[in-house]
Amino acid sequence: MRAFTTSLLMASILVARTSPALSAPTQKAGAAGAASDTVTSDVRCLLTMAALGQDKTRQQASIIGVYFFSGRLSLRAPGLDLPAAIKAQEIKMTPQELPVEARRCGPMVQSAMQSLQRAFAPPPGAQAASPPVATPAPVPASPPAPK
Repeated sequence: MRAFTTSLLMASILVARTSPALSAPTQKAGAAGAASDTVTSDVRCLLTMAALGQDKTRQQASIIGVYFFSGRLSLRAPGLDLPAAIKAQEIKMTPQELPVEARRCGPMVQSAMQSLQRAFAPPPGAQAASPPVATPAPVPASPPAPK
């Protein structure tokens, strides 16, 4: 599929190349079929998130999704050659699959974001802290006397 924007696809590849866990040259041996399917599924989600970034109103969500699935892949497949995995799935995916993948992958990102929001929320019953108020600098009463 060639519908991905160059900038988002390059961002996902850049994440892969700058992350030590993702940039290892080979995939670790002994990966079970289920683990391989999970990795493939996450690569497809990463590509879907990159494709969603073509819509200007979804670019921020798209970038969050790219980082989310890059992180999952880093954990699940530390030796994965991510640029090669992206290219392999990009060839297989069709534009018709994107809405289905978006419906499958989007809720995973949303759930993670909601979990983070709850984690950073004030405890129940705690009063929300008000933002600090900037006070203006004092103005001298009279100009300094010349020397």
